[in-house]
Amino acid sequence: MTYDYSNFDQFGIKDDTERYLYATWLMFVVTCSLFGDTIILVASLRYNAFYLHHSVVVFIQHIAICDLLNATGNIFPAFTSLLSNTGGSNSVLKYFRFFINYWVFTASPALTSFMTLSKLLLLRYPLRVSTWTKRQAHLLCVTLWTLSLSVPLLHLTVDTADVIFDFRSYTYNYKYSSTIWRISMPVTALLAHLAPNICIITSTVLLLLDARKVARKSHESLRWQGTMTVVLTASVYTLSFLPITVYFIVEPFVGRDPQVPGMFYKEFYRLSEAVLTINVLSNFFIYGLTVRSFRNFLKSKLLPSSALKQNFNTGVCTGKLCNSVQINKNAIESN
Repeated sequence: MTYDYSNFDQFGIKDDTERYLYATWLMFVVTCSLFGDTIILVASLRYNAFYLHHSVVVFIQHIAICDLLNATGNIFPAFTSLLSNTGGSNSVLKYFRFFINYWVFTASPALTSFMTLSKLLLLRYPLRVSTWTKRQAHLLCVTLWTLSLSVPLLHLTVDTADVIFDFRSYTYNYKYSSTIWRISMPVTALLAHLAPNICIITSTVLLLLDARKVARKSHESLRWQGTMTVVLTASVYTLSFLPITVYFIVEPFVGRDPQVPGMFYKEFYRLSEAVLTINVLSNFFIYGLTVRSFRNFLKSKLLPSSALKQNFNTGVCTGKLCNSVQINKNAIESN
């Protein structure tokens, strides 16, 4: 037996206070993403404020674009649906929301997994991997974006009528009614979701172990900012996806009451979707915490000190407040 998640009586939020609280959280996520990810893109593209290896910076840029696309094309429409307590009647917006949802849900783990993997390779093979160019990194990201398109396109090709409004999360999801999914669904889940997440976890663990070994062998302090930026980005991503992962693993074994769906199918799923959005707003705070050059860029724009605002790109300034801005870019490229 399967539930009809488009049934408002069974799965909709009937309590206005709960609905507005959920909407407030989504609006907070959207605001943080619009503010934070826009600053990340401006700081990296115009001011070169990330003194990290250029391949890592390219992944940071594409992940920011992914988060912005998620915030504007998926989370904000969910916010408007919560306010109106309906999915709307516009079929174009319906498929647009579904397409964006499944596209970014596929692109996000792919980009994150390759970022952690590239940082691991940079640490293990610095001389060989340091020859990678920005162009190559961008081409790789564009390839990942293009491959991710196959997931929503496959769903719409199999059966467009299977796209439904899910009142648990107030987004559009797929019913998987066709028998084709008995074979294609495991393959799609393995390639698009399971493999990237395994890569993220494995690469993150190996990255920490290798960084510790390098620090011990070199008998000097390792420049940790590039490593910790990638590790924290991957860790927050993994933790935010953990509840929804638990849901899909446990779901086949949980009993179903045809009349009254339990908390697992409603409240826990809705909470899992809310936790998932943490990944969208977190990167700005992670980079501000771990990347000193980005933090100095923010200070130079937010603090009224004229000394900090002197030519950030060249790193030339004077005074006590500018001492922290004097950074050797060539040395930091190794991060």
